Amino acid sequence: MGNIQIKGKTILSQKEIEKLLPKPGIPFRQNILEENIKKILKFYADRGFPFAIISPLEFQLDSTSLSFELHIDPGNIYRIRNIIFKGNSTTSDEFLLRQFTLENGVIFNEIMLQESIEELKKLNYIYVDSFHLIKGNDEGWVSILIFINERNMGGIIGAISYSENGGWSGKFQAIGKNLFGGGRTIELKWQKEGNTYQEEIFQYKEPYIFSLPFSLTFDIQHSYIENISNKTSISTGVIYSFRDFLISFAPGVENYAKSGKGGISYPFIETSFFYEANPFRLFYRNKWKRGRGWILEISSMASLYYLNIYSEYFILSSNGDELLFYKPIRGYPGVIASKGLKFGIELLGKFDQLIIYPLLETSWIEDFWQYSYGIGIKVNKVSMEYAIPFDESPINGRVYITFHGGS
Repeated sequence: MGNIQIKGKTILSQKEIEKLLPKPGIPFRQNILEENIKKILKFYADRGFPFAIISPLEFQLDSTSLSFELHIDPGNIYRIRNIIFKGNSTTSDEFLLRQFTLENGVIFNEIMLQESIEELKKLNYIYVDSFHLIKGNDEGWVSILIFINERNMGGIIGAISYSENGGWSGKFQAIGKNLFGGGRTIELKWQKEGNTYQEEIFQYKEPYIFSLPFSLTFDIQHSYIENISNKTSISTGVIYSFRDFLISFAPGVENYAKSGKGGISYPFIETSFFYEANPFRLFYRNKWKRGRGWILEISSMASLYYLNIYSEYFILSSNGDELLFYKPIRGYPGVIASKGLKFGIELLGKFDQLIIYPLLETSWIEDFWQYSYGIGIKVNKVSMEYAIPFDESPINGRVYITFHGGS
């Protein structure tokens, strides 16, 4: 590679452009030259020139090197006329534009365009196929045409498990992720662990209150622990979302009734924090109850290649006699406790539609350690797991069957 000279009306800093060029003296390869030209084109696209043209000219070959000129024609600087979505039969354009961080009238920026597309993908039910730039009739204006697909806008999850010691357990979850095409979500949950524990949850979220990145939430929960407590709570709050972060604040009222006694009501404040950026996920929740203490929960997960690593921790600081139902690890029945820790690993083996994953879990509940191992198989929307406590015979394991249904 010899000398490369920049020619043309570059407009942008020539020194910055030269930093993107291959250094003289390295072996010449066509793919290296093509990659450097792509970097320069992106350099222009990130600064409002999406239609820049770069042409290699005036090649000079001697016995040791190849020198040439790069002629740059940046074209006009472009602003965004409008953003057009194609393929959204259910989701409204208005809601998609709120999720899209790039706005009409601003100078085109390819970095911000990619960031906006990533924000769309976070909706989970929106898949971006491709995008195209369309020059307007007026010079200096461009429209962005985005082709999307809508999938998995709701569904149900049903699970059932059985062991000789713990008996039958199950859970059911139904969720709608995009009610009326406006990103509203509604969720129903039901869970039962033998005759020991039962829980029902209803949650609703209304996004973009006053066209701001705030969502309004409404939550009703009820739980029952045999011979211990019957508890009902209702709350409403707000969630603030920014890129990979969610922060929520929700005041509410809870009624706690100890088995065989009358109930008492008290206010509470729940705050939470959620962060997700592939491949990591972190969740934090703190619930403070006036005169009753507080509950702290922290969970995390990392998906690394064919490995899932996850952990959960909770602690209850109660001024009364309150306890929590905790589902520690697969293979064991749930327990009543005030603190606990869980750690698990899944090794995923993917074979087309079939996923096989050996699993290993451990938990620390009230200063006691438990361990289990097992294997899971998932085919399409159905998974089956068999988990065995370390201190039990393999024939005394617990079977879990889960069905995922969605649109």
